[in-house]
Amino acid sequence: MIFLKSGVLFWIGGLAAWLWHTDADLLSLWHHFMTADIKPVQALLLIFILTLLLAMVASILKRFDFSVLRFLEGYGWPQWLRTKLMQRQARALKTQRERLKQLAQQAKSHPLTAKEQAEYIRLDWQLMCIPYESTQLMPTRLGNLLRAIELKPRIRYGLDAIICWPHLWLVLPDDVKIEIVKARHQLDTAVRIWMWSVLFLIWGYWAWWAIPLGLIAALLDYHWILQAAKTYGHLIEASFNLHRHSLYRALDWPIPENPEQEKAHGEQLTRYLFRGLPPTRINKASTPKGELTINH
Repeated sequence: MIFLKSGVLFWIGGLAAWLWHTDADLLSLWHHFMTADIKPVQALLLIFILTLLLAMVASILKRFDFSVLRFLEGYGWPQWLRTKLMQRQARALKTQRERLKQLAQQAKSHPLTAKEQAEYIRLDWQLMCIPYESTQLMPTRLGNLLRAIELKPRIRYGLDAIICWPHLWLVLPDDVKIEIVKARHQLDTAVRIWMWSVLFLIWGYWAWWAIPLGLIAALLDYHWILQAAKTYGHLIEASFNLHRHSLYRALDWPIPENPEQEKAHGEQLTRYLFRGLPPTRINKASTPKGELTINH
């Protein structure tokens, strides 16, 4: 794994592409280097400089983990492309829901076949990873997966995940934090390997085979990103499911007494964290969705 995320294989591939282009012999080059009039100190200094340069490039690339993850979700894309892909996603979502509904209706009249049961389960799982509202769709599978998980705390408990998560994180048990950090590390690692895979395409200038290798590696790694994102997202979702009341207690906020109160309490708590508005100052009856008013 260290060779993948650090870019070692990227540089080895670049060397192989250069040797392919120049018809050079690696053994001959190595023999020439070993027999050259180079002092040990100079050789060590050269190795140190090369190692330092490779580490610097890897460190710089690491800083783009979050930006590239956002790009893979579909942020920052041209609006015309986003619109076209989201319309396509909406059509696919409609087809999947209609098919799932059809299978559910069939199950009421007669048992589903093994193939139909497998299809029902597959569709059910797929729809869990897609936002319910078509207006919330993203242009990519990764974007829809993370958006769906991001919206679940708001739908269930009225808690906005983006606003509440930093506060909830501080009150989570240490063992839960460790698991979430591990999952996020796996996601970031997968994203970084995807970056190295895409960068590998530049060696196609010297060797044609670098292009298909880079594309295949990027495609395979994207599936790894999806799995890592799913694991990470499920842990975030579980944290809200199991530990949200710890956030209420830490803020000395009234805990909902039953599931019916969850959403109203959660919406007020979100507004408090975002705007600093206590619950008694929120006029829920006259406030349109997404807007706030303050009673003076």
